[in-house]
Amino acid sequence: MSGRLEGKVAVVTGAGNGIGRATAIRFAKEGAKVVLTTRRQAHGDETAAAIKEFGGEATFVQADVRSKEEIQAVVDKAPERYGKLDILVNSAGALIWKPFLEQNDDDYAFISETNFRSQIYTMQKAIPYMLKNGQGSIINVASVSAKKPELNSYFYGAFKAATANLTMNVAKEFAPQKIRINCVAPGPVNSGMTPEESKDPEQVKWMEKNIAILGRLGEPDDIANMNLFLASDEASWITGEMFVVDGGTCISCP
Repeated sequence: MSGRLEGKVAVVTGAGNGIGRATAIRFAKEGAKVVLTTRRQAHGDETAAAIKEFGGEATFVQADVRSKEEIQAVVDKAPERYGKLDILVNSAGALIWKPFLEQNDDDYAFISETNFRSQIYTMQKAIPYMLKNGQGSIINVASVSAKKPELNSYFYGAFKAATANLTMNVAKEFAPQKIRINCVAPGPVNSGMTPEESKDPEQVKWMEKNIAILGRLGEPDDIANMNLFLASDEASWITGEMFVVDGGTCISCP
């Protein structure tokens, strides 16, 4: 452990797998005490166990990020258990892959509540604790879809763009209080959400045409590395930004 987050307390959503899990583990290896959450008990238990195995400190709280009450319980657990809250990573997300004319109100509600409204909830619950500390760092996980049009993920891309805008606006309000708010926009990552993992031939074909130009899919650790930097004091003069981490996928984006 190099201790880049020594003495910090972090909340990480979507920590049962993929980017959230990699982030929670990486933060703990760097000295942070981590409160992690996911909907699936078994996945949360596995992440917490992985952290404790190398001597890290972690507390798992099962929650659905679409619920204000459950999010409140997750965020409250950090100061209750560890005395404060320094870092929030909004990594929970969901993807529905359908042609535009087939997407419906249920799809819209699920994507908007999971990918966007939940980030509003967590920030509104976490920022008051950070104000007490006189500082804080929030990282919202968006997507390269916020910049790059992608077929069949319309609501997903729209709300990831909304995440980027929300990040900039809230960052401006709380910059005077030294609360930094940034977002990270991953490209195609082996995270449990990317289309190639569904084994649908058409989705596989789409991924092959749109693969990152560095020649491989991203791994959750690639995004966790950026999250670590933004959470650390090394990024103390960075706020209101979106960082695209995509292996070059979006080089041709506007």
